[in-house]
Amino acid sequence: MQVDSTKFLVGLVGPDVLSAIEEDSLNPVFLDLQACNALEIRYDFFEQAQWPGLSGRLRKVAPHAMQIGTIRLHRDGGKFPDRDAVARPELWQKILEAAEVPEWLDLERDCLSQFADLKKAASARGTRILVSEHNFVRIPGEQELKVLADDARRVKADGLKIAAMSNSESDCDRLYKFTKKFSKYFDLFAAFGMGDTGRISRLWSLKEGANLTYAAIDSVEAPGQIDAITMKKALDSFDIIYSQSDLASFLAKFRQF
Repeated sequence: MQVDSTKFLVGLVGPDVLSAIEEDSLNPVFLDLQACNALEIRYDFFEQAQWPGLSGRLRKVAPHAMQIGTIRLHRDGGKFPDRDAVARPELWQKILEAAEVPEWLDLERDCLSQFADLKKAASARGTRILVSEHNFVRIPGEQELKVLADDARRVKADGLKIAAMSNSESDCDRLYKFTKKFSKYFDLFAAFGMGDTGRISRLWSLKEGANLTYAAIDSVEAPGQIDAITMKKALDSFDIIYSQSDLASFLAKFRQF
């Protein structure tokens, strides 16, 4: 289903990042924004009163970047209360009624009961849905990964993302195999490991068929995340990186986080 070879490097945008660039166009965070061709609006980091205007504000300072909107729950590494998950459809609707809206919205896999209503509202604005799964304990087994893909395909999601904690050097091999088999069914696809042994997978997964990965802007928001500038340098050098060892050596030159 993927229509081109574009690799999307997504930077996470919270209040500090957005305010910094709005107040000073020469702020160093501008370089991070420019390194990313996609930006994730972390709505759960902002006051709800600001949510409808966030896409428009970000578009002004980073018109080049595709936007992904996310209301991440506590259990998925965010700040939105788990108990209020059922209240999100109304909040999504307010976001989608704004003058500017993200090209994509990210919905957790365990909230698929909200998918149909969100898909209907999003489609009216030309916005597409990415289904995501986060596991902060381990990388799921092959059958669990297949079920994840099957669930996303069943609801006709346009994108799929899994981020799972890697506990060994070979843990991410399952994610690579998963990527090779299922990435073709989605227009956006990410499958990488978190933690120190998952760092390389944030880039190597793109060699295996994924087209979406995430980077840190200003500060780390997930275990093993790499800063946006280093990620962009690695992507620009992909044609001379032939192995995971090559990639590890490359990253070692720039490691900041």
